Formats: sequence, structure tokens, C-alpha cells
Amino acid sequence: MNTPDLAEPGERITPAGAVAAPSWRYWVRHPARWVRRHHFQVTLSLLILAFLLVVLWREVVVSNHSGENSVYWSRFFGGTSDRILGEGIHFKLPWDEIIVYNTRVTETHGKTVMLTRDGMEISVDWSARYRVEPSRLPLLHRSVGPLYAEKVVVPEVISSLRQVLGNYTAEEIYARDERGLITEIDKTVKANVQSIHPLILERVVLLRLDLPPPMAKGIVDKLLFEQTLLAYRFRLGAEEQERKRKVIEAQGIREFEQTTGVSILKWRGIDATQDLAKSPNAKIIIMGTGQNQLPILLNADQAGPSIPNGTTSTLPNRLTTPLPDPSSGRK
Repeated sequence: MNTPDLAEPGERITPAGAVAAPSWRYWVRHPARWVRRHHFQVTLSLLILAFLLVVLWREVVVSNHSGENSVYWSRFFGGTSDRILGEGIHFKLPWDEIIVYNTRVTETHGKTVMLTRDGMEISVDWSARYRVEPSRLPLLHRSVGPLYAEKVVVPEVISSLRQVLGNYTAEEIYARDERGLITEIDKTVKANVQSIHPLILERVVLLRLDLPPPMAKGIVDKLLFEQTLLAYRFRLGAEEQERKRKVIEAQGIREFEQTTGVSILKWRGIDATQDLAKSPNAKIIIMGTGQNQLPILLNADQAGPSIPNGTTSTLPNRLTTPLPDPSSGRK
């Protein structure tokens, strides 16, 4: 006689004597017993899942860092999505793609040789600062792609430089105001880039602009000669104004002499004598008898000079005898 199988907790024995598996409700109520019973299967499944997660992590998870936005591209559901993915972690299917774009201000620079209007070669070092407009990121991805700097920014900057600098001669570029030249270049580049592509051009800067050495030396020499000529013109203008001033002064002196009947030399002598007389030093005043003679000032600390005939002195201690009258004829 066969011995029936012993039933474990949760199992039941059918009328035929077989052991029936417990229902799923039992395993929900007792998950620990299910894990102990299927320990090998659970361990193997976890290992396989961990392996797949490590292998496919880069294929299913994409992280956007600060200043980055992404575009989702689906292989089987419409291609590029209009949804923009911001900063953080995003999940995707392994066969789809998430393209990350840097929306911060980016700088690119280069060196270009171009021709001026008079056929001279100039070397230009330039720098451009630009950024992507986040709201139009799907359009940029459809029309240009991630290599928009090489495809759009650099060619447009070089084309704008040729367009602007090609309108001037080497001498005009050398003598032109730098701010005005940069403003014109910046305006041209923005008009060419922002009107077609979803990019925001912040600034275009000329780092260096070199002319051929002989040409640069010739321009400098010419500018120096022009400045020298301007200096001569200024000096001639100043001399002309000085000539006019002297003519006006002479006319004023002539009118003064005609009005007063006093010579300008005598008037100046009287002014000088008055100024000397006001000084605090001791002095001797000698007055002439003639109408046209000017007074003479002598320092009292020094010996008096010989006094001409017909004059008087203010020093009675030194001259006690009256001077002879020149009209008497005596010596």
C-alpha cells in the first residue's frame, strides 16, 4: 500500500491523493515562504537583471547636467520629438536616442586671411560668442544637428568678415575706429545667422588684425606726415591770428596817440616809473625840465650818477649848489 505524500503548509491533497500547489493568494500572504521555496530561481533572476542593468545603463539612462537640454529621437514613433528634456535624469528605450545640447554661452575663435578692396591681404584673428535658443532646440536638431558650430557659426562669421572688410581699403581699415568696425561686423553676422538658424549670437570680437609689414609701415608714415601737415596748418592759423591781433593793437596805439597827444613810449615809461615808485625800497627821483623827458629813479643806497644840466635833485646833502642854467651859456 502506497503512503500518500505529506502536504506542506499551504498545500492541499487532492481526492486522488496528489499534492496540489498552493494558490497565489497564499503566496501573497506569505512572501517569505515563496522566496525560501524558490531561492535558486530568485537569485538567478536577480543576477541576470543586475547584469542587464550594468550593460544597458548607458543605453537607457541619460543625465543632463546644468546648462544642458536634450532632444528625444524615437526610432519607431515619429523621429525627433518636440518635447525638450531639461536638466536631470531621463530614461529611454535602448533603440532610441537622446541628443544633449549645451545651452550655455559658447566661444569659438579662428584666424582668417582675406583681401581688402585694394587687393591687400590682411590676417584677422576673431572670436564669436553664441548660444542655442532652448525653445527652438528641436528645429535646430532637425535642420543642422549637433555640429552647428562648424556648419553655421564659423562659416557665417568668416563670410561676414569678408563682406565687411572687403568694402574698405587697407588704409581705411587701419585708420577706422575699432568700435565702429566691430559694430558693423557684429550687426552683419547677427543678420546672417539669427535670421535663418535658431541660434543667438552674443558678440563677435576682432582679437588681432595684421597688415603686411611694408603696407603697415607705409600707412603709418603717411599718417605721421598728415599729422605734421595738420600741425603746420594749425601753426599758420595761430600766426595769422597773432598778426591780426598785432594789427589791431597798432591801430589802437595810433588812435591813442592821436587822441591824447602822448607818445606810447612816454606813457609806458610813466607806468613803469609809477610801478617802481610804489616799491618799499629807498630810491632817488630825478625830474627833467624838458616836456618830453621822463623821471629817473635811483637807488638811495648807491652813489648817485652824474646829473644832466637843467635838473634838480632831491638830495640837498649831496648837491648844495644850484645847477647852471643852460641858456646862460656858462660852463
